[in-house]
Amino acid sequence: MENPIDATTAATLLYVEDDPATRKMVTLMLRRKFPQVSLLLAENGQMGLQLFTAHKPDIVMTDVRMPVMDGIRMAREIKALDRRTRVIILTAASDTALLLDAIDIGIHHYVLKPVKMDKLEAAINHCLSGVRLEQQVRQQDEYIRQMAYFDSLTGLPNRQLFDEFLHLALAQAHRHNHDRLLAVLFLDLDRFKVINDTLGHAVGDQLLTAVARRLKECCRRDRDTVARRGGDEFMILLPDLDSPQEAARVGQKIIDSFASPFVLPEHELFISTCIGISIFPDDGTEGETLVRNADMAMYRAKEHGRSRYHFYNPSMDVQAARRLALETSLRKALERQEFFLQYQPKVNVKTGQIVSFEALVRWQHPELGLVPPKQFIPLAEETGLIVPLGEWVLRTACAQNRTWQDANLPPLRVAVNFSPRQFQMLRLAEMVERVLAETRLDPCWLELEVTEGIMLHNIDNAITTLHRLSELGIHLAIDDFGTGYSSLSYIKKLPINTLKIDQSFVSDITVNPDDAAIATAVITMAQSLRLNVIAEGVEAEEQARLLDALQCPEMQGFFFSKPLSAEEFPLILGKPHWRSTLPPGVTKQ
Repeated sequence: MENPIDATTAATLLYVEDDPATRKMVTLMLRRKFPQVSLLLAENGQMGLQLFTAHKPDIVMTDVRMPVMDGIRMAREIKALDRRTRVIILTAASDTALLLDAIDIGIHHYVLKPVKMDKLEAAINHCLSGVRLEQQVRQQDEYIRQMAYFDSLTGLPNRQLFDEFLHLALAQAHRHNHDRLLAVLFLDLDRFKVINDTLGHAVGDQLLTAVARRLKECCRRDRDTVARRGGDEFMILLPDLDSPQEAARVGQKIIDSFASPFVLPEHELFISTCIGISIFPDDGTEGETLVRNADMAMYRAKEHGRSRYHFYNPSMDVQAARRLALETSLRKALERQEFFLQYQPKVNVKTGQIVSFEALVRWQHPELGLVPPKQFIPLAEETGLIVPLGEWVLRTACAQNRTWQDANLPPLRVAVNFSPRQFQMLRLAEMVERVLAETRLDPCWLELEVTEGIMLHNIDNAITTLHRLSELGIHLAIDDFGTGYSSLSYIKKLPINTLKIDQSFVSDITVNPDDAAIATAVITMAQSLRLNVIAEGVEAEEQARLLDALQCPEMQGFFFSKPLSAEEFPLILGKPHWRSTLPPGVTKQ
């Protein structure tokens, strides 16, 4: 008879027989016909029961009449231990009463003695089919469990399983009357999206897997739970703590461990993390509350920079509510026409003339009043609202510039800021070209200011887009120069016309030699590359004089003019502005 069970189906069979000759004959058949089956042999029911208890075989095949303990009694004991065990009874036709007892306890087959091998083989094959089916069901159940409770990439517990572990840990903490503390850590990788976008998702997945391993190394193997929440977010459960300082030590240990590079098959990457920490019971007694508060603390850590941890405090709830309300209002502000533009001039200090101007977006909230750009621009970036808002700013600024030109005002170039998020748009150049056509503004009267951050996402796409914009005749400027990461490497590849010295270097330029040195380096580099350079954030004459002495030709800031409304801006065009008193080519010592 053909064996329907493939050789990979592993099973264990316990054969109990007191007659040595029968046991030897059947054993030879089993090993020949079923090489994939592991055999256990016993001489009586008591020995068989001991072997079953120790090894939990899938199939038990037993004689009925045996000394010490008969097969029926042994089968009854086995079924009491595990109802799923398949039992084959070998019995003589005269054992009718015993056979009825065997049927009552749930045997699967009986084979009459003297044993016919084809009948026994058929019974075993039938039992093995059931075993294989059970194995497949268990494997499927385990796969479903893995999919339901574990992250498929890192193998860590997922959010659902983490929540269950947290629920159990909290139940235990409540039973001990809050004598022991419990911490939830919420982690987010800094600039992971940059790595994902630049090197590809395969490298991003390798990095996430390496991060998971490193996080586990920083925790207590027998107590703590490291889980992946999703994306580049991880959570850690630290139960049974003596003090919050223990959670802080784990947080610092993780941050310190991230100082070493992550060595992948083809890359060596550095990445940092920010960690939010909430403590039971002070920061919450329920799992959802602790996770939410740790999440808020993590965002507070990010606000203060990279590679740091931050504990939750109740003031974050108020800030989170304000932020949510502001986000809700921001989503409606564009359609309610709550945004408007102001225009700040850029002055050539050699002539004292306005040579261009920058369009700056403002938000007049109906209840909060004028919302500072530092509050709503990052929020617009995070939510993606910067894309429609940025297009509105571009269209409004171009239309206003064309209106002034039609009124015979001196033609000037208007500068509009573009964010890295906007540079991820498909067909960005086509959108700009369409706006110029709709507003009838010649491309030479538009300047787009981009930050060095565009280099961190998709370098090739950024370079291609910038060249396309330059080919249209649009001027391009690097804004906040010196605060980014990679422009020095790619500046020669970019069709840039202007570098803007960031105001963070200008504010203390008269008292901080390092800021003066950075400004000097930017000006010198711009001159060597035949680029224009402008300093922004100039608020005092001392700053203007020093920058002038460093040969900075253009400046922008409150010292020359605050941002003006569309009605106010034309009124200053004919007025003289501060100008250099140095003869051409002379540098003040």
